[in-house]
Amino acid sequence: MEKEELKKRALSIVQIPADFQAIIEEYIEGENGEGEAMFVWINEESNERITINLDLDGHLNSFTIDLNDKDSNEVPLNIEERKKRAEHFFLSHYPGALEDLTLYEMKKMNHIYRYYYEKIVMDLPLNSAGCYIDVDPSGNIVHFSYKAVKRIPEIPRTLISKEKLIEHVQNSLDFQPTIKNLYTIIYNVAEDGLRLVYEPEESFMKYKADVLTPTLSIIHDEDVPETCVPLPPPNNKDIKEDLSITEVVGVTEEMDIIREVNMGEETGIVWRDRNWEMDEEDLSIDGYLKRQTKDTVKAFISKETGKVRSFTWFNERSGNLQLSHEDCYHKAINFLQMILPDYHKYLQLIVRENEEDEQDEARNKEVFTFRMYNSEGIPVQLEIVVVAVNNKTGHIDHYSGPSFDMEKINEIPTKTAITKKEARDIFLTHLDFELAWETDYDSDIESYILVYQACDRYSRTPIRYIDAMTGDVITARDK
Repeated sequence: MEKEELKKRALSIVQIPADFQAIIEEYIEGENGEGEAMFVWINEESNERITINLDLDGHLNSFTIDLNDKDSNEVPLNIEERKKRAEHFFLSHYPGALEDLTLYEMKKMNHIYRYYYEKIVMDLPLNSAGCYIDVDPSGNIVHFSYKAVKRIPEIPRTLISKEKLIEHVQNSLDFQPTIKNLYTIIYNVAEDGLRLVYEPEESFMKYKADVLTPTLSIIHDEDVPETCVPLPPPNNKDIKEDLSITEVVGVTEEMDIIREVNMGEETGIVWRDRNWEMDEEDLSIDGYLKRQTKDTVKAFISKETGKVRSFTWFNERSGNLQLSHEDCYHKAINFLQMILPDYHKYLQLIVRENEEDEQDEARNKEVFTFRMYNSEGIPVQLEIVVVAVNNKTGHIDHYSGPSFDMEKINEIPTKTAITKKEARDIFLTHLDFELAWETDYDSDIESYILVYQACDRYSRTPIRYIDAMTGDVITARDK
């Protein structure tokens, strides 16, 4: 289809409210004539959005209607009525689709019901294929995504036994204590918060089902060897600690706030020079990104503490300094002292082998990365603090801080109540394996492999951690 035809096709699928404006009209053509057209409309005042993706023949790949909830006196449709609406919509775009796809699962997500229609092989759904449809209480389709199945996988003639896999895990299983910030939306826990846990060293256990010796389906790259170095205590008594948000970020008087967005636990703020003008207006994705990001400063502020959680300068600042790596390191430490006064109690500098040899002499930033630990040296998983210092200006161009107030680490026990052996025994008691189709990322063409993935024998979802105080098994909410 021509571009104008694709646009007309998109406008025929969803009625765009009068107070919405187009921000993206993108046409991407790949090899073999495949490609996609993307259309996005927004209401800036209400932060509402409508997105439609078509293939280049005008078929609907996906769309999302992200509108704010509005009070309604209507009686919500029941599950079956919403299912009928979902299937009617699906068949209006793909008339023969339900001959090959099966309603495999239905999930309730707040006031939305999501219906999954999958291609079933060996009584198992093919990963990343098929369709899901979200229906709101009034029967409106608010999200749709469809990906056709291009190739049906061959069914293996022989499969490795579960017993071999369990034996392999028994021989290699090891645990390390760690502190993890657990969220109820991701893990099967009663409340969000930090917890001292044991994590299996190989946490994602997926084995090729048709290989008769235990073989992981994905071999993870070896970690680059690194050392973590404790940081010196604060020694600069001239550092001012009680700074405003603009002082921490470095925003100047010539800059105005152009956006302020509610991000759940954080508020996003964007500044730009008040005299800034876009060189040219276009509705491409590149044009949209320029309007959103070019020459801006973006920060995220914690609603709980009111403190800066992170910020990035996309506005290049010029300078004539030639600061050394050591000079920049001291500036990074001074910044940490200003924004995280007790940084030295929790953070350690990551030093990787050959790091200095790999430095790019042409770049104008020195980036320092820190891991977080408790007083006993137990790491806080996935909590990384980053400070990037511009060696031409001496300014901080990027900062990414902890996702929580670091003092909360002191509320977590420093010693485990159960041993590694006890955690291991609990894990093995709950361990089981189940078959699943997974995308074969080693293949040049789109295809699938059959895998055995580890799961909890009761919940059938992956085991992620063992609580180091209670011995509770902590599983993922979803597979």
